[in-house]
Amino acid sequence: MTSVEYRRAVLSDVPRLIGLPKPGEAGGDARMALYLAGEHHPQHALSSRAIWLAEAGHEPVGYIAGHLTRRFGCAGELQWIYVVPDERRRGVASRLLELLAAWFLEQDAHRVCVDIGDDAARPFYRRYGATDLNPHWMIWQDIAVVANSANRGRSGDGLRVN
Repeated sequence: MTSVEYRRAVLSDVPRLIGLPKPGEAGGDARMALYLAGEHHPQHALSSRAIWLAEAGHEPVGYIAGHLTRRFGCAGELQWIYVVPDERRRGVASRLLELLAAWFLEQDAHRVCVDIGDDAARPFYRRYGATDLNPHWMIWQDIAVVANSANRGRSGDGLRVN
């Protein structure tokens, strides 16, 4: 398995991230550049936001984005997460979620929501402590549960954070 490195994305990374999803897959939203630049605001979003990317061999293989919010009484919202099919089930999405969770905690944003889009994502979020808020949304009452899961023995998995 190729080593995967993680870093906070900058505006110049966004065109490569938009091109990741294959036709018919969700993700790669053309609004990502405006979102990161603070010029696109999802409903109830505050200005603080971040995107992390995962790279294998200097090629992007996944990303996650989130922002501070007031939606549903939450303090943070996971906006997008995507991992290319060849890198799925290898811990990339988990590590991206952990990085975003740590950022939320740095912002003192503990209650975090996510629009699940479809039920396929529900088991992933449940594994990290999210519960149903309504038919389309899930919530972490305290996103620290995600950060705490990262502290339970991550070693030797070929993952590095820059």
